[in-house]
Order: sequence, then structure tokens, then C-alpha cells
Amino acid sequence: MKILSIRLKNLASLSGEHFIDFESEPLASAGLVAIVGKTGAGKSTILDAMCLALFNKIPRLKDSDGKLQDVDGSELLTNSPLTVLRRGTAHGFAELCFVAQDQKHYLARWELKRSREKADGKLQSVQRYLKCLTDGTVIADKAKAVESAIYKITQLSFEQFTRAVLLAQSEVTAFLKARDNERGELLEYLTNSSIFGKVGQLAYEKTKLVASKRKELENLLGHIELLSEEDAAELHIQFQHINQDYKKLEDEKSQLEKQQQWFERKQKLNDEIVVKQQLLDTQLQTQQGLIPERERLNRLEIFSEIRSSIFQKQQLIKTEQQLAPQIQKQQQLFDTLQVQFDTEQTRFLQTESTLTEQQNFENTHRESLSEVRKCIQERDFIGVEFKKIQTRLNDLESSKTPLLNHQQQLEHHIQQITEKRDLLNQQLADTQQFSSLDKGLTAHVQQLTQFIQHYQSIENQLGNLSQAETRLIEQKTQLQDSIHQFGTVEQIESQLEQTRQQREFKLSQLNQLATLQQKLAQFFELKIESQQLNDRLKRCSVQFQQLEKTTIQAEQDFQTAKQARLKLQEVLQQQRLLHAENVEHLRAELIDGQACVVCGSTTHPYHLDDSAVSKVLFELQQQQEQQASLKEQETFNLWQAAQQDLTKLSVEQQQLKTTVQNVTEKITVIQQLCIEQGQSAQIPLNLTQTQSEIKQQLEQLTQQYQFDIQQLEAQSKQWIQSIKIQQQLTQSIQHTEHLLQNAKNLHNQVQHIVSCLADREKNAWQQYSITTAQHILSQLNTRTQQLEQLESLSKQHDQYLQQLNTAQLNITNAAKQISETAHSLNEIKLKGQQNTELANRLIQNMTGLTEVKPNEWLTQYDHEYQKIQTLYQQQKQSFNQLRNQFEQEKSQLEQLKAQQQHNQNNLIQVNQDIQQWLSQHPAFQPDDLEHLAQITAVQEQQIRQQLQHAERMLNEANSALNTIQEQLTEHKLHQPEIDFEQLQQLILDNANTLKTQFEIRDQLKLKLELHQQNVAKQKQFADQIQQVQQEEHRWGKISGLMGDATGKKFRDYAQQYNLDILLEHANQQLAMLSQRYTLKRLDNSLSLAIIDHDMDGETRSVASLSGGESFLTALALSLAIANMASGSMKIESLFIDEGFGTLDASSLHMVMNALDQLQNQGRKVVLISHIQEMHERIPVQIQVRPLGAGASMIEVVS
Repeated sequence: MKILSIRLKNLASLSGEHFIDFESEPLASAGLVAIVGKTGAGKSTILDAMCLALFNKIPRLKDSDGKLQDVDGSELLTNSPLTVLRRGTAHGFAELCFVAQDQKHYLARWELKRSREKADGKLQSVQRYLKCLTDGTVIADKAKAVESAIYKITQLSFEQFTRAVLLAQSEVTAFLKARDNERGELLEYLTNSSIFGKVGQLAYEKTKLVASKRKELENLLGHIELLSEEDAAELHIQFQHINQDYKKLEDEKSQLEKQQQWFERKQKLNDEIVVKQQLLDTQLQTQQGLIPERERLNRLEIFSEIRSSIFQKQQLIKTEQQLAPQIQKQQQLFDTLQVQFDTEQTRFLQTESTLTEQQNFENTHRESLSEVRKCIQERDFIGVEFKKIQTRLNDLESSKTPLLNHQQQLEHHIQQITEKRDLLNQQLADTQQFSSLDKGLTAHVQQLTQFIQHYQSIENQLGNLSQAETRLIEQKTQLQDSIHQFGTVEQIESQLEQTRQQREFKLSQLNQLATLQQKLAQFFELKIESQQLNDRLKRCSVQFQQLEKTTIQAEQDFQTAKQARLKLQEVLQQQRLLHAENVEHLRAELIDGQACVVCGSTTHPYHLDDSAVSKVLFELQQQQEQQASLKEQETFNLWQAAQQDLTKLSVEQQQLKTTVQNVTEKITVIQQLCIEQGQSAQIPLNLTQTQSEIKQQLEQLTQQYQFDIQQLEAQSKQWIQSIKIQQQLTQSIQHTEHLLQNAKNLHNQVQHIVSCLADREKNAWQQYSITTAQHILSQLNTRTQQLEQLESLSKQHDQYLQQLNTAQLNITNAAKQISETAHSLNEIKLKGQQNTELANRLIQNMTGLTEVKPNEWLTQYDHEYQKIQTLYQQQKQSFNQLRNQFEQEKSQLEQLKAQQQHNQNNLIQVNQDIQQWLSQHPAFQPDDLEHLAQITAVQEQQIRQQLQHAERMLNEANSALNTIQEQLTEHKLHQPEIDFEQLQQLILDNANTLKTQFEIRDQLKLKLELHQQNVAKQKQFADQIQQVQQEEHRWGKISGLMGDATGKKFRDYAQQYNLDILLEHANQQLAMLSQRYTLKRLDNSLSLAIIDHDMDGETRSVASLSGGESFLTALALSLAIANMASGSMKIESLFIDEGFGTLDASSLHMVMNALDQLQNQGRKVVLISHIQEMHERIPVQIQVRPLGAGASMIEVVS
């Protein structure tokens, strides 16, 4: 980036418009430029204008805080760029022309106005725009658009610009001399590296988050309930049995459905037979209705033998009817055309004869006609030349008159200027005593103007100069008294520093005491929490033991109920065997008194078939079995509930143990921290005391520390007041001495003007300097204007003389051209007369005509010849067309007559053939032939298709009926042995049983799926816990390396790394400026040191550097920060703000050599400094001179 120019108006102390062009001499060729001026003159305002044009910000205001009242009564923030507009003005702007990264020239403008262009108007919104001067296009004209466009073309933000192009040296000095913690903050700002602290803090928070996630998963894992392996296996066996029963019922259902489908198929076939029979009857009726159509089709087939002859007869009759009117019409057309043909033939022969005569004349006089045409062409050329020469002659005569008038006007102007010059020479004689100042008179007037402004300002500030000298002596006496009482400012500041250190130590102790109080509060809170947790853990252990006994008892009850149910089912199964079919047969054969073949008993109580007793017995067995199952389920539910409660209590007990262990560890850590904190703050601490005793002890120490701090602050305020008084006296003395010296210097600056005065005027100068100076300034301004007018009149006189000579030369040339043009015009006239006479002779020889105009005669001759040729061609074309038409019409008439005769012969032959066919077929009459001929082939085909379709439909209906009857016969061969009503009852019973089994199977399946889901969840949570533990381990390592709650650990590491990079850049710059020094960072800190190679590589503190050494080091750091901030952007302009302090002769020599090295690197360096010796060493300067009333002006000097 390269700065080309700066333009500004009414910004701060710079009143009016100012322009600094770095592309014009002497700034263009200067590599080093100094901006000089008094404090407050407005040097830094030039740099502010650059920042306003680019970023709408001012570096000096970034840390300002507060509000100001504007002239219109509104409030402005002190850090607002609106405050830079000069008071008493209504308009201000800042423009910056620069070269961006794409090597194009751009203009950035910042503009601020007040409403209604009044100095007390309300401030309007800032107007900004960015224009590409290379392309001539406006890039952006809105504030946000300009801001983004500036960053796009420069790749620099405001912070980067203030580190890469505009270097605030005070910040770098503070960076060089700061403490470690302050340097870290400055480094973070300069390198924009605050992100590292956030990263460290995020790593710490991420570790906490992962640990919290692990605990949540462990809590979820403890609430998952699982079945025992025995219960799961038994549930699986039950499901398999039920599932097998369900499949058997499904098979039975399938068989029943097949039998049901047989009955449905039979009914469907019966229904289809009825439908097909109806369709067959319909088709038979249709066949009866088509008998007339079938007879009609037979007659058409016989008629087809003579159909072609009938059709031919009809066509011949139709043709005969069409030919008769055509022949009559054609005969009439032929007769009319024959009359036209004879007339047109006569006209054509007459025109052809006339054309032959004209062609004979053309052939006879061909050469003469050619000569006449040539003469006429030459005459046309001569006429054009005559008009051109005539027009040129008229133009030359017209242009001569203005030249004569212009000559007279110039002679008159020269006479007037001569009279004005004589009058000005007489007026200049009145101020002849100032003639020695005529060379550079404008500069003398400017010096005298500045003398009046500055001297008046000095008198306004000091009043009478003698009284000001008396006040100066009194102030010096007061300053000496204050120094005698309190010491110098340096001594007081040293005492203040000691007091500040004592106060900081006390504040540190106070802060440590407050921290210790917080740690102690946490310590006692954790002790109370630990006691509460231990109590809860004891209660939980007792509950766990009781619940464990309850669970064991519930399991025993469940096993007892289960065994009872199984035993009952076995007994009931034996009883059900009594009702089986084979048992019923054996029971029927039992005889009283004889032994049973099964049990051997001779008594048979169930020998009789009592169905009512069997039914009641069966219901009683079912009731007993249901009661046993319900009791087993109740004991199982109680056991499961006890197991769940036991699991929850176990997890809770484990969590309490973990929490107690964590709290105990925290108590140990905080106890150790409290002890270390107390030892560090030198506070006796006994943790065996009660909390109230320790709190009372710490409050006493707090009151003592606060009292000591108040004493130190009171002493510091007294010393600060003394420093302010001494500084005010020193500033007032320096200001008065400075103004008195300025008054003396002002007299010396205008002494060469005073020396031109007469003795009387010199006396008046001594008594009334301002009044006399104003009178002299008026005389010099008048003389300046008179000299400028005299010089202007001399230039005008020379210009008019030169114009007069040019006008006279133009008049002479015009007269010469008029004479030559008139001679050429006469020659053209003579040549035209000769040409006309030759053409007249040729025409007379050919035609015998005299007194004719050759041009008109030739035009008339060509026109008549062309007219005859055109007429001949037209009549020839018309005659040929008419002859062709006559032949065509004649041929067409003959063809029509021959066609009529042929048609009549064919008609006679066809009638004979028809009469012969009728004699062979007496069943047909002539009228029948006409009627049958009207039936088209399409209609005949439709009749045939209709009959075929009816026949096909009849066959299909008959075939379909036979097919269905055969299917029904075959279907009856497979008829089931059961009737339809019994089948319906079996299907209904099967559906009910299947529904019951389905519900039981689904309940068992749901329990199995729930168990499997819980097993999967347990495995999933276990896997997730393992992954989270791995992640927790990884983040724990990261957090251990770089993480903490505030991000300080990683921030310190990153700042050390950035400082190493910064020092690497700084040492590269420092090596180019001086080979003696190298910067380094002390280990494990942000402290800086410097290696002095001239002292065998000795490492020195940066505080030991001299003024010149500090400048070199600060400059190298500035350039390093600029390089880091600019990135890949090439910076060709560098502005360094003041802040180097005072320099001795050797330091000044070192500084100037460094600045020379810097500009040799291809950068234009603009330096703001108050060092007078540096000003003397830099020839090209931008001087900011105060004019009084808070206003300054800018001047470039070399």
C-alpha cells in the first residue's frame, strides 16, 4: 500500500483546506519526511485524516470515555470521530489517494456537514465514498459498502492499518518497557491473539462436559431392569410351546378354509351356468332376426358379376354431361382469341419496321455520335470545375474582410495596454522604497501577515510584555520554594512509587485475605456436606440390608408357589385322563365286584356315565389351576419389585460413596490451599478453630489493612498535589519564556522589511508595531497587485503583437490566393466555349440542324431510340404470348371433341353387355340393378361382418355353457364328507381358539422382546460409557496441557510463541538498522532482554538502553508489528508518530543512520518528532504552523 496524497478541511486545529501531495516535489523524491510543529498545532491531525478517510475512526480516541456537548446542545461521545470537526465551521472532509494491492489508484473520502451549512447547525450523518481513479468508477458510496470495499482492496483492517502503515510509537514504547502481564495484554492486542485464551477455556469446559455426560450414562445404566437367566429361559420355553400350538391351529384353519372354498366354488359354477344359458338363448333370437340380411347378401354376390358394367355406364353418362358445356365454352373462347391474334400481328410488324430505320441511322453516324457524347462529358467536367473555382474565389474574398477587421482590433488593444502600463508605473513610484522586496514579495507579505497574527496572539496571551517578565520572576520564585519544601518532581515521583508499591502490597494482602475467606467458606461448607453425605450413606446401608432380606424371602415365596402350581397341574392332568375316549371305553366294560384292569379296584364309582358330575368336576379343576397361577404371578411380581428396589438402592449407595470420596478429596485440596494461602499472605491460620473464631481473626486483619491503605492514599494525594503545582508553574514559566522568545524572533523575521522604512516610519514601528505593520502590509498588498497587473499587461502586450504579425501575414496570403483563383476561372471559361462549338458542328453534319444545344439534342435522341427499343420488345413479348395461347386453345378444343366421340362409342357397348346379362338372369329387373348398385362395397362388407359376428357369438355361448357344465361335474367328484353348516361351526370355533392363543403368544413375545431390548440398551450404554471414558481421558490430557477455567495457561503459551515470532521479525529489522543488538525473550516468561554483540554477547535489560538504543529497538519492534499485521501486503508508506524522547549527539547519529537504512528498503517514511536536532537533519519537512485562535496552516518546505 502506498499513500499518494492527503487532502483535508476544517479538522481540529487545521482550519481551511490543505493538500499534501507525496507525488509532487519536494515530497516525491524524498525518502524521509518530517512532520514538525509545536505541540497542539495539528501534526497528528494529518494522520487522523488518513484514518477517517479509510475507516471513519481515529486511533487517539479509541480509549476515550465520556460525553461532550456540541454547539447545538446535543451530546457527543468523546471517542466519536464527529468531534474532530473544527468548532465554528459547518463543513469538513478528509480525502486520501493511495495505491492498493491491485496497483490501481483509489480515492477514499470522508465528509461531515452541519445542517443548513451553518456553524451552529446539527451534525449530519457522515458521507463516505470510494472511487477507483484508474477506471474512473465509483466503487461504493454507502458507509458499510465503503468499509467492506476498503478491506477488500487493501486486505487491512483498522487495527492492522494502525500497526502496519501508521505506527503509534507510544504503544511500542509501552510494550518495550511494560511488565510481563502488561506486555501480554499489549501483545494480545497488537497480534490479535485473544482466541488462544478462549481455546484453553473451551478445552477446560469440554472436559467438564464429557465427565458430566459419563455420569449421566452411568445413572441411566443403573435403572435398566433385566430378567434372570432362569426366568428368561422358562419364558422362552413357554413361548415355543404356545407358538407350536398356534401353528397347529393355523394348519387346521387352512384345511377348513379349503373345504369352505369348495362350497363357494360350487355355488359360483351354478351361477355361471344360469348366466351362460341366458346368453345362448339371446344369440339364438339374434340369428332369427338376421335371415333377411342373409338373403340380401346372396343377391349381392350374384349381382357382383355385372356390377362393374353398371358402374361404367354411370360414369360414361356423367362424362357425357360434363363434356358438352366444356366444348361449347372452348369454341367461343377460340373464336375471340383468333380476332385478337390478327390485330396484334399487324401492330408488331409496324413497330419492327420503325426500329429497323433507327438502327440504320445509328450504324451510319456511330463515330459522330461518339464524339458528341465525349464533348458533352468533357463539358460536364468543366462545369463542375468552374463551380468549385467560383465557390473558392467567393470564400477567399469573404475571408479577407474579417482579417482586416481583426487587424484593426489588435492595433486598438495594443494602444490601450500601453496607456495602462504607463499609469501603473506612475502608481508604483509611490512605494519605490519597497522595490528591493519585489523579488519574492508574496513571501514577504506572508511573513508580515504571520507576524501580525502571531504578535497579536502573544499580546493577547501576555498583555504588557514588561509585566509578563515581572510575573515570570515571581513564578520562578514560587517554584523554588515548592522544590525546597517537597523536593523536585523526580524525588516526589520516587516517593510516590515507593508508596504505590506499599499500597499494592497491602492491596495484594487484602485480596489474598478475601480469597482466603472464600476458600475457608468453601472448606467449612464441604465439611458440613461431607457429614450429611456420611449420614445418608449409613441410612442407605441399613435400608440395603433390610431390602436384601426382603428380596431373598420374596424369591423363596415365588419358588414355593411355583412348585405348588406344578404339583397341582400334575394331579389335575391325571384326573383329566379319566375323561379321555379310551378311558370311557374301559369304564363302560367295568363290572361291579370284578377288578379294574388299570387300578385293580373292585369298586367302580364312576362306572355310570354322569355327564353333569364330569362337567362340574372339570370347572372345579380349572378354578384350582387359575388360583395357583395367580398366586405364582403375585409372588413373582413381589420378587421383581424387590429386585428393582434393591438395584436402585445399590446404585444410589455407590453414587453416595463416590460423592463422599470426591467431597473428601475436595476438602483435602481446599485445606492445603488455605494453608498455602495463609503462609503466602503471612497470616497465622489454625483450622482446628471454629468457623466464627477464624472469621473474627480475618476481619480484624482486613480492618488493619484497610486503615494502612487509607494512610498511604492520603500521603499520595498530598504529593500528587505538589507535583501538579510544580508542573503548572513549570509549564507557565516555559510558556511565558516561549512567548517572549517568539516575540523577539518575530521582530527578527521581519527586520528586512523594517529596514526599507524611513526614519519616521521606523520610530512609529518601535512604538506601534501592530498598527504600523498593518499599514505596511496594506502598502505591500497594493504593490503586489500592481506588479501582478503590470506583469499581466506586459504578457498581453506581447501576445497582441504576435497576433498582429500573424494577422498581417494572413491578409497578404489571402490576396495572393484570390489573384491565382481568378486566373484559373478565366481559363476554364475559354475551354468550355471551345467544347460547345465542336459539338454543334457534329450535330449539323448528321442532321442539318443549327442553333441547337448539344446536350439537349443528344438526350432527346437517346430517349427516342430507347423508347422504340422498349416498345418493340414489349410488343414482341405480347405477340409471342398471344400466339402461344392461340395454339394451346386450338389444341385443347380438338382434344375435347375427340374425347366426346370416344365416350359415346363406349356407352353403346356397355348397354349391349347389360341387356345380354339380364336375359341370362330373369330374376333381376333393370330397376333391381339400379337399387343394388346403390349399395356400396363398404355396406356389403358390414352386412357380411354382422352375420359372421352373430354366428361366432352363438358358437362361443354354446361352448362356454358346455365348459361350465363339465367343470361342475368334475368339481362334484371332490365333495367334502362334511355338510356346510357343520363346516361353518368348526371355522368359528377355530377362530376363537386361534385368537386366544394369539393373545397369549403376543404377551410372551412382548416380554421376551422387552428383555432383549433391555439387554441391548445395557450393552449400548456400556459401549457409550467406554467411548465417553476414552473421550474424557483424551480431553483430560488436553485440558491438563492447556486448559483452565480462565484460559490463562494456553494464553500464556500462545503469547510466548507470538512474542518469539515478533522478536524474529524485529531482529531481522534490527540487523538491517544496526549489527550490534539482538532481542531475546527470557525463558518461561514474557520478559525482554537485549544481546549486545559489541560486549561479547552480553545479555542486558531493555531498561538499560540509552535514547538512541531505545529508538532502534522500538523502531525494529514497530516494523516487526507492521510486517505481522500487513501479511502479504506490500507497505510502501510508513508513518511513525512521536514518542522517542530526547537524544544526545551520538544517539541522534545512530537514529538518523537507522532511518536512512529504512528508506533504502523502498519505503517512504514520514516521521512526527519534537527533537529539534532531528528536524535539522531531515531537509524535507511538512511544517504545521499555528496562526493563533487555535488555527494552524500546513506548508511543505525543503
